[in-house]
Amino acid sequence: MPRCTALALVLALAAPAAFADTLLTVRSSIEGLKMDQPQGGEIRIWIDGDKLRRDEGDTSYILRLDRNKLYVINHGDKTYSELAVPVDLKRATSPTEQMKVQMTATTETKKVASWNARKYRVEISNPAGLHLDTTIWASKDVASYPAYNRLVASLTALQPGSAELARKLEQIEGFPVLQEADVQMGTSRFKTREELVTAETRDAPAGSYEVPAGYAVQPFAGAGK
Repeated sequence: MPRCTALALVLALAAPAAFADTLLTVRSSIEGLKMDQPQGGEIRIWIDGDKLRRDEGDTSYILRLDRNKLYVINHGDKTYSELAVPVDLKRATSPTEQMKVQMTATTETKKVASWNARKYRVEISNPAGLHLDTTIWASKDVASYPAYNRLVASLTALQPGSAELARKLEQIEGFPVLQEADVQMGTSRFKTREELVTAETRDAPAGSYEVPAGYAVQPFAGAGK
């Protein structure tokens, strides 16, 4: 083998591998809630190191940890809001709406699809009569879970009175491969379920971690749900 070819081969083997993005597809559903709009659907999550994007319906959330920015994008009216992260939890706290949160990290484990998962229990209530009893199976097998948990905590902190819940969610060690909640709001009661169905390694479409060109910036009006 010619020396230059051998050297090129050695350098190629020693060079860091170029990893593609991670695409997580989550299936969500709601049972027992009477609404005119579609209930549940597919959530797509793209992750590339300190960049993350979550697409659900007409809304996208782009977290750029390299910029300390969270972008909330509404594709229906082609607008977006830009927020600093981490979200100021003091501003997110409202004494009259503050949620009571209890999270228990259990020792129970099981296999969810191909992922090894640990069980977390989260109980949430507030003075307005909202009560959620949630079971989360979290897996460290999804290597990009710290960035995703940061996004979830940031979005949660945007809800009035949810500062404590945001802190708790960021402490979960693993990606929520299965999450089931029993929700009670006054006289209404329904169940929600989110389950990770696929985890792929592939290149995200160009511009996935940027606000689309031509979208107009607007003040953040509040978290959707």
